[in-house]
Amino acid sequence: MSEKNTLCPRWKKPFRLIADYLNEIAGVPNYERYLEHFHKHHPGEKPLSEAEFHRQAIDEKYGGGTIRRCC
Repeated sequence: MSEKNTLCPRWKKPFRLIADYLNEIAGVPNYERYLEHFHKHHPGEKPLSEAEFHRQAIDEKYGGGTIRRCC
């Protein structure tokens, strides 16, 4: 679990878990999960900052010169 989640008071934890679940369903990128993966699979390399990570996710979803949506 990330440091951010471990600092939440006990009563907030169920809400945090629900929010994480809904974000996962909606396709919202998770920076903490990215960092865990990055440090495990790319030791010695510098990860993206949180702002860079979210910018890249937005560019991948909506960028590239074509519209990638249903309507």
